[in-house]
Amino acid sequence: MFLAAGDILDFDFAMNFGGAIVGAAIGSVVRDRAVHFARERWERADLGVLAVNLAACAVVALVVAFGAAAPSAIHGSAIHGLVVLGFAGGLSTWSSLAVDVAGMIRERRWKRVALHIPVAFACAVAIFLALSLLASDHSRGVNP
Repeated sequence: MFLAAGDILDFDFAMNFGGAIVGAAIGSVVRDRAVHFARERWERADLGVLAVNLAACAVVALVVAFGAAAPSAIHGSAIHGLVVLGFAGGLSTWSSLAVDVAGMIRERRWKRVALHIPVAFACAVAIFLALSLLASDHSRGVNP
């Protein structure tokens, strides 16, 4: 059995893909501005990188939690492509975290390295879990 182009490239795929492109463009601009702001304001681009990564975790957590309440409205839709794949994907920059940590290692800032990595990941997981729990409770009508 052979697949035709229409079997893979349907309207929903095109909307999801298009949403991801638009969202990534917006997210990457927001990321660039946030990192630039942290670099100019506090001379610490790593704080801007941390902030955008945590914000991306928050966005994904909220979409996942609200999507659990109405899965057909979120997953596989242009909203999912725009917000999760696009915006949060463009906003987050875990590779920049690695570059920042490598720079800290080159500068022999061992305390900052020892704190930055576990704090970044612990905060990301904590934000994702907390917001997804709060949002899922809210979407089911449960008062925390």
